[in-house]
Amino acid sequence: MKSRYNRFFIGAIVLVVVGFLTGCAMPRVPTVQVNKDLRAYSYVYIPATQPVQETSEQKTESVNPRDLIAGAFAKKGFIILPSVDERFRAKTLMVGYGQDRGRSVTLREVTIQVVSAETGELVATVTSEGLGVTEVDRVEYAITRALEALLK
Repeated sequence: MKSRYNRFFIGAIVLVVVGFLTGCAMPRVPTVQVNKDLRAYSYVYIPATQPVQETSEQKTESVNPRDLIAGAFAKKGFIILPSVDERFRAKTLMVGYGQDRGRSVTLREVTIQVVSAETGELVATVTSEGLGVTEVDRVEYAITRALEALLK
């Protein structure tokens, strides 16, 4: 009888701790604003970005935001350009990326802007939060969530 109460008590503590750690820091739904149809474009230029790195005792993790963004656009049929080519300027999107601290220590917020290479108009913007154990996890998750919401 006593062991049943101990198990119940320990289970309740575990649920409260897990709920506190994850419930207070759940990422918000990505915010997407689209001003023009992305399907009107065929090419994407993404400037170089600095990799996000984190070193622990066992290993070094790294992710380059440009690679994640390029992969998502390529998967949707866009052609990734190494520079803005004048021949394709009217059909080219320039993609900018930035990150900020999230609402808590376990969250990272990223914003991706998509701009017309021809006119400089803001075509779309998306902001998303990423939750993860490491900084690399948080950034990777936030970018992935943002692009899934934008390119669906």
